[in-house]
Amino acid sequence: MRMKKLFTVWLVLCLAIVTKAQVKVDDFESGNKGWGNVACGGDLIANEYKSGINLSDYVYCALRVPACENWSGCMISDQVYKGYRYLHAYMYRNNTNKPNLKVSDTNPQDLEPINDIVAYQWQDVVWDINDYISTGTEFIFFMVDRTDITVDAWMLIDEVLFSNDPTPRTKVVGGDDDYELVWNADFVSATLPANWNIEVNDEGGGNNELQYYCAKGVSMGKDPQEGKHCLILTATKEDYLTRKCTSGRVNTLEHTYLKYGKIEARIWFPNTANGLWPAFWMMGNDINDVGWPACGETDIVELGNAGGFGGNQDRYFNGASHWGPDWQNHYQDANVITNSYSVEDGFHIFTCIWTPQKVAMYVDKEAYPNVGPYYEKAIPASSDQSAPGYYFHKPNFIILNLAVGGDFPQIWDINGITALAGGPRSMYIDWVRIYQRGDASESFVSNVASEAIEDVTSAVDVINQESECKKILHEGQVLILRGGHVYTLTGQIIK
Repeated sequence: MRMKKLFTVWLVLCLAIVTKAQVKVDDFESGNKGWGNVACGGDLIANEYKSGINLSDYVYCALRVPACENWSGCMISDQVYKGYRYLHAYMYRNNTNKPNLKVSDTNPQDLEPINDIVAYQWQDVVWDINDYISTGTEFIFFMVDRTDITVDAWMLIDEVLFSNDPTPRTKVVGGDDDYELVWNADFVSATLPANWNIEVNDEGGGNNELQYYCAKGVSMGKDPQEGKHCLILTATKEDYLTRKCTSGRVNTLEHTYLKYGKIEARIWFPNTANGLWPAFWMMGNDINDVGWPACGETDIVELGNAGGFGGNQDRYFNGASHWGPDWQNHYQDANVITNSYSVEDGFHIFTCIWTPQKVAMYVDKEAYPNVGPYYEKAIPASSDQSAPGYYFHKPNFIILNLAVGGDFPQIWDINGITALAGGPRSMYIDWVRIYQRGDASESFVSNVASEAIEDVTSAVDVINQESECKKILHEGQVLILRGGHVYTLTGQIIK
């Protein structure tokens, strides 16, 4: 018991180190969180200088004209920040004079940056706030330019961060480079991870589909091309209870769900011609309370539409959105493309980037960074129940399925499913990943419990011999990486 308590103490300290390493105050992507102008002008604006390390959409502009007081700038006093030695802010300025900082009325000294200032270029500007480690900062007050000026001085501000590292940041923010991995389902286990539910029903998905979804349509194994460990969904033509075929569908409802972020999956789709309908998509985690389409539905990718019959089916796919207060008031939007290459010839990565402003879908964006979205939908927040923005600002769960027939391929007879004439067909999912920026508007929940402890003593002995720890998330489980070993939160070493 004593060893278990020691491990618990270590774990608390370890997590405290991880979570207190830095804290982001604002990146201005979710509106004005309380910044105000001091003595002169300023406002939250669109970033018209996307370049270098800042590709974000919004920044704060602070202005001082010659007639304004020399303390002109902008300020926020949202909370007291203690335990940090440095304050960072991305800045873009129209001169090389030093911006000043105040963080306290009790100790009202002017602070100057510890690094040199450049003009017309984004840089991470750093201030030493060691004097305020224990007392904390009462506010953050950026002053544009304290010198005598004869022309307007202005600066753009972004990515305000407290840290214990004085090194100026060089990370590109905004765009895809600003995301960090928060969840990775890589399907290396022999059994389906507990984050996923296997659906069992013959309801036809509300689309007159032909399959019976059941556990036999879901398996874990390797793909025949690369030998990757995969989640496998298999459609088979066979008599099974009330249906003439079986298949697989899984979801993360009430186990793992998110609001906003980058959602990706690496999938090898089966040859869909004709009659298979595979999909990677999301719905609102409140579906059991509000039903469909009030939960909102985001189809990241689906293949097999009848419009592709005649030779284009392996390149013919779409993204879509569905919303509305009830079945009788269902709204939808979709964009179908004929891609320049097949997405049934092996693994391809499908990406959804979901922000408070829009959803956008891409194929193979890692290989073609400049590729445009094949589907994009603006979702500005709205109180109008007919507008998409009423439905797409809440947590969503993930779904993967391989449907057979129905309204999408427009085949309602099992004998018309020529895709299954040669035997079963499978959809291989190498991994599913969720990335987020750390914005206050985002949320992520994975509530699958850790495994039971088996050998606390041996785990603690190993831990006590190591020196560093890092929190990671694997298949929905928070783990501790330390000195080359991986542990559960209860201290069990992962072999």
